[in-house]
Amino acid sequence: MSLTNALGTVFAILLATGCAKGSMATGTSGPPADSAVGPPPIDGCGDLCDSDGDGVPDGIDKCAGTPMGDPVNLLGCADSQLMPMLEPTFPPYGLTWTPTGDLGRAGGLTWNYTGIARADLFHIWWFVCDDPTTVCGLSLDGPIDQSFEKWQIALSQSDLPNGKLVFINSTHITLADGTSPALSGRLTVTIADAAAAAIPFATAVTLGVTARNAGFGAEIKGTGFQVTAITEVQDPMTLAYTPTTDYYDTAATPDTGDAGGNSYLSFDGAFYDK
Repeated sequence: MSLTNALGTVFAILLATGCAKGSMATGTSGPPADSAVGPPPIDGCGDLCDSDGDGVPDGIDKCAGTPMGDPVNLLGCADSQLMPMLEPTFPPYGLTWTPTGDLGRAGGLTWNYTGIARADLFHIWWFVCDDPTTVCGLSLDGPIDQSFEKWQIALSQSDLPNGKLVFINSTHITLADGTSPALSGRLTVTIADAAAAAIPFATAVTLGVTARNAGFGAEIKGTGFQVTAITEVQDPMTLAYTPTTDYYDTAATPDTGDAGGNSYLSFDGAFYDK
């Protein structure tokens, strides 16, 4: 992370113009001289002044009153002065995104993110199932029904400190004999850094992010990470879990021979930063 505490060239200009920080004059309104925010500059230096002493001149400083000593970004804003924002572009941060595998097949789906250019960002977060326009779930009998086929977190099966989230749902499968037995679905998501070490998941509240739709995410601290996800259904007779599409293909459905047939899977991820 590249954080700016000083701009040597600017200080040289300030010294040349005699525009160094001064002490607070008697009767001047504002915070006391011993507060976290530095005293105002001597009049006369205009946009070249550095009123909050963060090393970024007032003319380009987007965050006035930075707490004394806090690292700032190139716009003069400290971590505490910023709010997490959704990253609208994909792929962001100049990264390379490589998807492999299949969400409903043995081995699951793997997303590799490499080459993240962090610039002067304080934080980058990745969140699971954050798109409010798409139902994140599983169905084996047609389009996903938002009322009961969307993913619900299963905290008892998850392991947040070790980068594992488990979601469950209920669905049905339409068979050739006209029956539609109920099935339990499961989505397992794991996340690890470039060295294959688990990245902890946490709630959006714990991470301090107001996400659009996601309840859980992880802070990405390096320049790369990997997400692996797989969807499965539990056979009501054997209670064994089988990758979703593999299960569908072996079932006696009306569209036997049509790989995947009437199965629908949905899963997404989103980035936030500040």
